[in-house]
Amino acid sequence: MSTVSLDIEDNLLQQAKVHVAVKGVNLTQLVNEYLTELTKIPDLSAKRAILRRYSKDELSRKETMALLNVDYGELISIMADNHLPLPSLSEAEIKAMAAMFAKIWKGS
Repeated sequence: MSTVSLDIEDNLLQQAKVHVAVKGVNLTQLVNEYLTELTKIPDLSAKRAILRRYSKDELSRKETMALLNVDYGELISIMADNHLPLPSLSEAEIKAMAAMFAKIWKGS
């Protein structure tokens, strides 16, 4: 977990302290709850926007998987379901996949 410093107006901080006291949580829990809600993918159009950005190489595979909370197999399936091409792979990724395939092939 990370620690963050925030500049909050005094009046807003006082209101937040009252709110957390009434709710029975601390300020950290309140901020975490808010950020969790804020960062949920609200609808299919937002999800598709992320998929389009990934398809255009604007987001990395890891970023996309984190944003959509899926593994790589699920990501490939979602891309296919939405008729989107996978982004081009880097030379290093292609070599790594070829090496893995060769290892699997030799083992069978």
